[in-house]
Amino acid sequence: MGTGHRVTTILAASAILVASCGGSALAPSAPATPTAAPPSYELWVVDQAETTPTGGGTLYIYKGASFKDPSPAPAYTVNLGEAALGVGDGVGKHGHSIAFNPAMTHAVISYVDSGHVQVIRASDRKVVASIKMTGSTAGAAQPHATAVTPANDAIIVANQGGKRLQRISADFKNDVYKLDGAADLDLSLLEDADHPGNLPVFPVFTPDGRYAYVPMRGGGAYVIDYQATPMKTVATLGKSAIGPQSCCATFVKDAIWTTAQGGATTTTTSFNLYQVTGLPEKPVAKKILSRTGNVESHSVILVGQYLWVADRFANTLDIVDQTGDARTLSLASGPLAGRDPAPDIMTLSPHEATVFVALRGKTPLTSNITGLDNAVGDVGGFAILAVTESGRDMAVSSFVALPIAAGASVVDPHGVRVRVIK
Repeated sequence: MGTGHRVTTILAASAILVASCGGSALAPSAPATPTAAPPSYELWVVDQAETTPTGGGTLYIYKGASFKDPSPAPAYTVNLGEAALGVGDGVGKHGHSIAFNPAMTHAVISYVDSGHVQVIRASDRKVVASIKMTGSTAGAAQPHATAVTPANDAIIVANQGGKRLQRISADFKNDVYKLDGAADLDLSLLEDADHPGNLPVFPVFTPDGRYAYVPMRGGGAYVIDYQATPMKTVATLGKSAIGPQSCCATFVKDAIWTTAQGGATTTTTSFNLYQVTGLPEKPVAKKILSRTGNVESHSVILVGQYLWVADRFANTLDIVDQTGDARTLSLASGPLAGRDPAPDIMTLSPHEATVFVALRGKTPLTSNITGLDNAVGDVGGFAILAVTESGRDMAVSSFVALPIAAGASVVDPHGVRVRVIK
């Protein structure tokens, strides 16, 4: 692995460099141009493990500055079971993913087992809404993930079990939230031979904010006009273009990069990374990486100009440039050498120097394939990765093992997200 470069500023050398590049050298007495300090931030980590008989979970909030300490401790710990009592539809079970609204004033947690979507006000960490999504003849409600619209006025819900894309109207200023049933898009009605399992996974907005790209668990994806009532499809890709068990996706300019595990949900797994161009109306998918065995492409984020793809089964990180050239690095290295990290969701700090990645525990409550144990790890916490070479390389800096929370019997972190404090 490469190492970061230490830069020492010497005024005379700086003057020579500016002159040699065709600029005008500053006099030695000239004051340095002030640079803006990087924004402060928090890391929000959700442990899915039940803290009450009906569900719950634990939210850990770390101040970004705490990661300078060798043993960072959370600034706040929230029992999500207790916090949701008496709020809307009450307690959720297995808080699987977390998202923030664009203003970073509220978080949204999706409970994939019980069907709840909860809104948490960041200023006081209170659950201000709990809405149980509706199931259908296709199955019970299972919101896998949500995304708040760029206009900050609605929450788009990928209701996997109900095979629906749903919309919650959101007034974050006054904390008023309501499920808009008229907006429902019943994806089960669109199933065919090339769309055999329309379980929506994750909504990702196009760069202009006009549409949402939504991968399907059974393979393929849809481009959705989420502003329409009811929401409607604009374009589609089938299983023949993008294999099943899709998971995460991120835009790089006008193209989206998306992962798919491949195979059946209970028998096999594989590693696939696709690039989709031609959005929104004429999407075309190109497979960039593919391999089989004890591998599983999962989370994908953009770090600098590079795609980082976590392999939960193989304990690796693929760093891919935008031409498709990839380097595979071990996450069982440095402080995690000899361990079984089981990396999951990743998130990037605002200064782009650190990536945080959730590490699954010994008893994963979701996403594990019986007999394969693809999601089983031995840490149960999160890793702190130092970004080097502008995203082309990394080093495992340290990791934090979470305790068994009050009321819980296991540790199983999954959702992890950075909140920028504006």
